[in-house]
Amino acid sequence: MLAVSSQQRLWIEYRQMRFDEIVKDVPSDMWFRMNIADGTKGPRVYDWAAGRFGVPDDSGLVKWMLFRRSVDSPDKIAYYMCLAPADATAQDLAIAAGQRWNIECCFEATKQETGLDEYEVRSWHGWYRHMSLSMLAMAFLTVVRAKADNDRPTKKTSPTWYR
Repeated sequence: MLAVSSQQRLWIEYRQMRFDEIVKDVPSDMWFRMNIADGTKGPRVYDWAAGRFGVPDDSGLVKWMLFRRSVDSPDKIAYYMCLAPADATAQDLAIAAGQRWNIECCFEATKQETGLDEYEVRSWHGWYRHMSLSMLAMAFLTVVRAKADNDRPTKKTSPTWYR
């Protein structure tokens, strides 16, 4: 899944077309409304449309175009290029595009808790080592938190009987 600009060009029927031109040709009945997740301001509902282009590659993956349109402002459209299995659906692609928020939250937590963004390196090797150690520290903290949550005593929901 790759977010692209409206000026991104694709070869379609032996000519180059921009994404903002292609989206105008999407039939109205191909758009579907879907809540991809709950955000901080409530459900994130958008109109989505997807189309395949090209032929499957050697591994069976198919190239897709995915469009996300705002419900309140239909002229606000986000564009994506995707590579997905042949049996994927437009709904699958919309769900995958919606996972970006979760990934951004993970990166933000890693920046705050393990200093992912606090590096002053002068070489690629130094940067790579810092990023690797920071992400390893976050993975460790995640496992420790999950174990701590599982080990917490739970409250009894059934009554305790006495004689």
